[in-house]
Amino acid sequence: MHRSACVWVVATLLGATWFAAPARACSIAGPQAHMIDPSLQAADQVAPVFSSVSVTDIKRGQGPQQSGCGESATSCDDIGIVTLVLHASDDTTSPEHIGYRLTLQSGTLPAGLMLPADAVEPGFDDRTLLLVWIDGNSDDQESFDFTLRVVAIDLAGNESAAQTVRVSDERGMACAVAAPHRAPRAPFLVAVLGLVLGWAAGRRRRRPVR
Repeated sequence: MHRSACVWVVATLLGATWFAAPARACSIAGPQAHMIDPSLQAADQVAPVFSSVSVTDIKRGQGPQQSGCGESATSCDDIGIVTLVLHASDDTTSPEHIGYRLTLQSGTLPAGLMLPADAVEPGFDDRTLLLVWIDGNSDDQESFDFTLRVVAIDLAGNESAAQTVRVSDERGMACAVAAPHRAPRAPFLVAVLGLVLGWAAGRRRRRPVR
């Protein structure tokens, strides 16, 4: 893109931004508090069947992204999200009203992430629970590795057997492991180039004089 065209595009974008309405803050559906119904406790003594919990996605915060002549960013760029999918059923409580209590079993949570103090019901849909925190608007993120202990709770307060799930994002460790494999390439290429130049010089010295 020519410099004049680039300047025109930037000016156009700035003009559009000036007249645009203020950007909305990042909005993500969070979990709902799980409330026990005392009227159900006498009749319901059966605990939920909690079959599985898994991590289906991990989103990390990111810095501004290159876009044409400049950078683009959104109000959600600094948000970290762990997506948990939980499968539990109960004889009287419907899936959307089954609560889950999460506690840290081992490892360390990423800075800024706090687990709900009490049981919560998924707010995204009846099986998906989002753990959200401010992760920072940078592409340079620290790795983390922790394990959660999760218990399903019905409306009568009956609790299932616990399930555990490991939550791990090792992007920082991957960079550290990959770096040593790239380092030896430069000395190797220098050595090969030296051999080629030495061979060529030897051929010139051995060429007979006519």
